[in-house]
Amino acid sequence: MEVKPLIHGSLCDAVGSVCDFHPEKEVTYKDLQLFTDSFSEKNRIGRTQFGILYRAKIPQGWRGRIDDDDEKYVTVKMGDTKSYLPNDDIYCCIYPEYLLARVKDEIRFLSLPFLESHQNVGKVEGYCFEENKLGVVYDVKSFDTIHNLMDDKDKFGWRNRVKVALGLARFLEHCHVNTPRYIVRNLSAAHVVVDQDFNPYLVDFAMILGGDIGDGSSHKSGVPLSAYGYTDSYIGSCGVWNDKTDVYTFGVVLLELIMKYTSHGFMRALKLKHHAFINDIVSAYYRKGLAETGNREVRCCFVNKYLRLDPDFDAEDGTELTMLALHCVEQLPHHRPSMQEVVRKLEKLHVIDKFARV
Repeated sequence: MEVKPLIHGSLCDAVGSVCDFHPEKEVTYKDLQLFTDSFSEKNRIGRTQFGILYRAKIPQGWRGRIDDDDEKYVTVKMGDTKSYLPNDDIYCCIYPEYLLARVKDEIRFLSLPFLESHQNVGKVEGYCFEENKLGVVYDVKSFDTIHNLMDDKDKFGWRNRVKVALGLARFLEHCHVNTPRYIVRNLSAAHVVVDQDFNPYLVDFAMILGGDIGDGSSHKSGVPLSAYGYTDSYIGSCGVWNDKTDVYTFGVVLLELIMKYTSHGFMRALKLKHHAFINDIVSAYYRKGLAETGNREVRCCFVNKYLRLDPDFDAEDGTELTMLALHCVEQLPHHRPSMQEVVRKLEKLHVIDKFARV
């Protein structure tokens, strides 16, 4: 793995008086060890671009709390100054001050009133800024990330893949139509955990922009454009962020869901040895399909052959999702749909209508 030079600094130097940020939610590093069984490997879920995820539980009676259940299941994310995602070949080390500032922004964002009632938001149960240890506790009982589940057609079937796509789309729409508007920027399969019912939750907002959080200037710059495999080619060329960036990364995740590959797996499957933008790859793949059929009017279906055998799969839905994903990853932002349009398309799928009536 190639490593870019370490940028030195100490998180404890940057904390300052942060303890009064949300004092009622402050937890200690020992608390996080207790919740995660000392960060045991069996509780490790995986990593996000800026941290490591763990399944965890808060014991009954902790801090004198009395719950109906014996214990409360949560998810813990420990901050990491090495910025990369699973399967990345390169990571860069970032300023601890930057990491602290972004996690504070994340906690502030998740505490906003407009998110309180949204079902795909994991509320912040607690946080830790102790010495060089930075952690966030989410009120989410994690089953796994969709990155880890992507290739599992049995645990992660067609119905639940569409359910995840719709939940994520509704969340992004909620952020984009809010006043002020917020942009996630670094959506990826590794940043989405699901519970036992496959309700999706985003658990990394280290690149969130909007409202009081700002536009990414000053300390908020100088980080990767996004995770490898999710980079918007338009951002790579002009560096301008807007809500269509989220549409692009959603389109990549949608492609992953229907093709049963992570973006890295997709590149390996097509025997691509060098970096390429997803929109270039799928456009070439689509043109190849058209050439093979000799029909320029054909609408391709990228759904994995094993997922097509799922009893809940609908062929028309498969084609609609393929075309929607291709639309989302159009090279020019103004050619992409809004997240409102994406949600409306997803809500019209047969599988959604079928199970909404059950």
